[in-house]
Amino acid sequence: MHTRQKNNETRLELRKGNTMNTSQKLPHEYRIPMVQDYVRSIKLPHCPDLTVIHAFVKIRDLANGMIPDKINPRSHEEIKMKTRIPQAIAESLNEDPSIFHLLNRGCLILAKRAWYNNQTRTLHLVLESEDEHGMVDGATTDRVLAIMKKEAAIADFSTLSEDEIPDMFKDSYIYVEIIAGDIDNGLRIKLADARNTSAQVKEFSLVDLGHGFDWLKDLLEKSELRGKVRYRENEPKPVDIRTILGLFTLFHPKWDENGEHKDPVVAYTGKGRVLDLYEDSNWIDGYEKLAPVAIDILKLYDYVHINFQPQYMTAYGPNSRLGRRKEVRYIDNQKRAKVLPLTSQTTQYVLPDGWLYPLVASFRILLEWPKGGKGAVKWSMDPFEYFDKHGAELVRDIVEQSEELGNNPNATGKSRMLWSGLRTKVENRLLKFKHEGGV
Repeated sequence: MHTRQKNNETRLELRKGNTMNTSQKLPHEYRIPMVQDYVRSIKLPHCPDLTVIHAFVKIRDLANGMIPDKINPRSHEEIKMKTRIPQAIAESLNEDPSIFHLLNRGCLILAKRAWYNNQTRTLHLVLESEDEHGMVDGATTDRVLAIMKKEAAIADFSTLSEDEIPDMFKDSYIYVEIIAGDIDNGLRIKLADARNTSAQVKEFSLVDLGHGFDWLKDLLEKSELRGKVRYRENEPKPVDIRTILGLFTLFHPKWDENGEHKDPVVAYTGKGRVLDLYEDSNWIDGYEKLAPVAIDILKLYDYVHINFQPQYMTAYGPNSRLGRRKEVRYIDNQKRAKVLPLTSQTTQYVLPDGWLYPLVASFRILLEWPKGGKGAVKWSMDPFEYFDKHGAELVRDIVEQSEELGNNPNATGKSRMLWSGLRTKVENRLLKFKHEGGV
């Protein structure tokens, strides 16, 4: 753990773009000893693929500071122990250790798998990726406890004997909630936003970087998408700026540098990584160069969503039923159709981002970047017209890949084979167009 003394304040510094220095590298399985009476595993309504575990864990046994928190929107803040919230957490444990678990709301951890072993009396949780798993809420409490353990002794806290452990840690508990399974990117963002409302949240920077969003605000607020994007955590606008950055990341020129094609899967799997890329001085210029086509990109995301169903019928026949697929949520009442927050269009077929992101990303091949860095980026072929003419073959590829992966849209969204296949198909069509003078 990186600590220092300044003005008699103990600080835990979380470096930009990284979790704590002591965070465990992933993948990793955490094992927490605990009695069966204090742990329960339940299934969730409407989410059959997810499991929730509720547990009261002894603070002495929790790996404070070792669980990554990159998916937590506050994970990059510096914790100052003399400020109000950290001080209140520390005082609560010092003064009321026996009821700390009632006074503190605890932690929420997202995991790939989690289970309790009755024989060994051990809670297991497996985290595979810091972009998908980790402490989505309660990171401030976790880091405060890590500091307090660090201050308790020079030796590693986990090596202390019973006599060496301070009284406040001996029999105090913390509430831990674990959601385990294939958690799609949209749910992950919603969980992070919904659970982090107990204190005022800073502007989305990292992200803002001293008016670093000004060019984007100016662009969006002068378009038909004005008033749709929120730049602060609790602004009453429907679209998170991280969603906007994620869609722009799909088209960033860095993926095609030096004639190499890489696929921006990270735009789907990790919002924390997208913020890191936007903050990177090597990437920011590429984002700003997308300005001439930025509005098209955002409208394209909704366009393929709205028009996916007719392309599905073209691919599978007029009697095919997209709404019957497990991956799709069909709303049979047209009056209750989903309103897409960017363009306010409606659809009865709600598609997962695990399908939409790789589809939209394939159209980056249609961008024509100026040679020598002079001039503005433009479309070599209209992406909306392209989807109208050739969308069926892309839709078929997505559906087939989803079926091969057990109709799991999250696994589909992480399939590099799918991202590469869609991109290659669009690229081949473009080459044919340029060679023959038509598509």
